[in-house]
Amino acid sequence: MLSIVDIQKELGKGINLVPFRDKNIKENSINLSASCYAWTMSNGNVFRSGDRWILAGDNNEKKCTGENFKLLKGESAVYEINGKKEIILLPFATTLIETEEVLAVGNNIGGTYHSKVGLVSQGLGHIGTMLGPNFSGHSLIAIHNVSKEVLTIEIGETFMSVTFNYLTTPIATNNATRNGHLEKLSELGVQLDTKEREALDEDWKSSTIRVREKLKEDKNFKQYADTLQRKKYENFKKYINKNNISIIVVSIILIAIFYRLASITDSKLDKPIWVDRFWNVGFSGIFIVGFNLVIKLMKPSQ
Repeated sequence: MLSIVDIQKELGKGINLVPFRDKNIKENSINLSASCYAWTMSNGNVFRSGDRWILAGDNNEKKCTGENFKLLKGESAVYEINGKKEIILLPFATTLIETEEVLAVGNNIGGTYHSKVGLVSQGLGHIGTMLGPNFSGHSLIAIHNVSKEVLTIEIGETFMSVTFNYLTTPIATNNATRNGHLEKLSELGVQLDTKEREALDEDWKSSTIRVREKLKEDKNFKQYADTLQRKKYENFKKYINKNNISIIVVSIILIAIFYRLASITDSKLDKPIWVDRFWNVGFSGIFIVGFNLVIKLMKPSQ
């Protein structure tokens, strides 16, 4: 599994996502956000009660405000209220949600999708699916509401995490999974209108190279990359101190002394062997061990 350090190294290379939000980069995963493209797989009528929705037929239905929303299988589960869009998830039903982010990975990276604890604790779940190498596009996530309550996810809210793994052997073929699983939506009864299809199926979203180009043009990513470079430089500067310089100087002097001794010894022999052993045996064994010891002795400034 890749840590945040590995993920940071792969950003703009083997891992690319647009739009880029640095706050979504976690210790060993990347959080993904809910887009406005979401469809319910069940029928239901919901009413607004204060700051939440209730299913028609509940006892509190008479106390509800005038806001109501009829959800039909295969149609949008997104409702806008007070200028805020949210996805409505019916009880004991499945809702399909496309991620805002377009994610593209290289041929040596795979991964798995995981539900966030905050949503799981409410009764929302996701049966883990996989991210294949060479995939590029939106991720279609099936969210299951196993509670008896009507739950919501705000558009732009993170609702899923993806973790990454390196493949022992990179694949040489393209990923057969299409961007956003658009071909499966029609099989599930979801009919995209022209605007939705054009937005989800833009050409660049299916190309890892073009997603990478978009990422490198992203202002937020540029700032994030610059910040990482500054941190690396600051960490490097911490190792430039008197203690570490002394260790390096002493190490160089010792190597020079051993080499000089080998040269003097060879000058007294008919068949010189010690300089050769100095390079072959010394650097292949003794000096490598010594180098590792020197690295361990070097400490950053406090």
